[in-house]
Amino acid sequence: MSNETPEQLELRPLQVPVVAAAQDAFRRAKNILIQAPCGFGKTELATYLLAITKKKGNRGAFIMDRIALVDQASRRFKKYGLAHGVTQGQHDDYDPLEAIQVCSLQTISGKRGWPEVKLQIIDECHVLSEKLKARLAKRECYSIGLTATPFTKGLANYFDVVINAATTNQLIREGWLVPYRVWAASEPDMTGAKVVAGEWSEKEAESRAMPIIGDVVAGYMERGQGKKFIAFASSVAHAEEMQRQFLAEGVVCNLVTYRQTDDEKDAATEEFRKPDSYIRGLISIESLTRGFDVPDVEVLILARPLRKALAVHIQMLGRVLRCSKDTGKTEAIVLDHSGNCMRFWSQVEDFFENGIDELDDGKPKEAKPAAEKKEIQPVKCPTCFQVHSPLPACPSCGYVYSTSKEILRVAGTLQEVKGAKSNKVAPTAEQRASFYAQLHYIALEKAWKPGAAAWKFREKFGDWPTVHDKAMPAIEPTQEVLNWLLSRRIAGNAKAKKS
Repeated sequence: MSNETPEQLELRPLQVPVVAAAQDAFRRAKNILIQAPCGFGKTELATYLLAITKKKGNRGAFIMDRIALVDQASRRFKKYGLAHGVTQGQHDDYDPLEAIQVCSLQTISGKRGWPEVKLQIIDECHVLSEKLKARLAKRECYSIGLTATPFTKGLANYFDVVINAATTNQLIREGWLVPYRVWAASEPDMTGAKVVAGEWSEKEAESRAMPIIGDVVAGYMERGQGKKFIAFASSVAHAEEMQRQFLAEGVVCNLVTYRQTDDEKDAATEEFRKPDSYIRGLISIESLTRGFDVPDVEVLILARPLRKALAVHIQMLGRVLRCSKDTGKTEAIVLDHSGNCMRFWSQVEDFFENGIDELDDGKPKEAKPAAEKKEIQPVKCPTCFQVHSPLPACPSCGYVYSTSKEILRVAGTLQEVKGAKSNKVAPTAEQRASFYAQLHYIALEKAWKPGAAAWKFREKFGDWPTVHDKAMPAIEPTQEVLNWLLSRRIAGNAKAKKS
């Protein structure tokens, strides 16, 4: 591959090494998978690679499994000046003579047939149709799979190398994505619910989620405060009732389900994209989970309980993490009426921080020893109701937790989730940041000398605070921190007397 780029496209610093990694991987493998979170710029990466393919005199294809994504990618290619044809139904831009094709997976899996190319890039490659599996298994051309959620069983049988382009937390730290806060509210009791193909049945989820729609609306009125939202319901009937109750409160929202025509869905989503849109929310079941990006959406409402579908949960979270410079968006709010954030907390925390090491090969896995199964369990603040990882005190309101794990569930009331701190466990990033934030507060109030807070932090943890440790705004100290400072002062006085 050449280092040339289209004139109108310049890769961002984090994207450049991904191209180099792909070049290196293609020296030893035909099929590679690139894991990249939402907001990384996967379409820009595909544009870059296909432009180089074309300049080398070869043919290439960008393949998607949804019509809306085909049009979205085509618009992006035009933006960057990459000439292409569109292979999707009777599309106006159909031109098989163009070297680069934007393809609908459904169209090329039918009578049109698969394009003969040197490089094919498959978006959302964790969704594996049988024909896609067959094509990848042949390894007749070079293939790149793009996905934010590479958890599908058996992916290792079709992709030989996995590249972690970036992690979600890395993009948050570097300002590509915004941080998010979770507010846990009433959720349906799924105990004993019927399971179909590993997930709770739609009818079960619908019947158990219906009674708490009032809490969903009330939670948005309290926390969402008129901000744009995307909501995921358990079924069409559930979505329709949710819409009815929102409208009764004067909140305009539209449905995006199979019961709306393509024209109705297109009209709703185009209006919703406008910065001053009168539509405050879109309600869907799953069709908005992949590839639907409206940066100024600030609120995510989870009302569809998931049993095992971690990938779907992460895709849902991705809908609200994009930055929006035009609106000054600084964070995303997740209102969880499904229990999903609690259910997948540890897995999401690990994946957002570390990415993935290897793809699933479809074979049964041996259970890990108990010592290796250390999972962070979230808890809920009983005063302000925010949800997050274990901390001595709530970072939102300062409520001090007891030493035992405290998980509160109050029907219809938003609650914050936190976990217990164990002295035998290394402090988490959140605990370090909270401790420094409290020292910072004291330093400002007591007019400590510059650097005194950092010295106290070093005395507590054995190393200096990092940029991440210092990122949290100053918060009022908990009694635990005050007691620790008192103990250090007493110890210092005793030492001074001895000397």
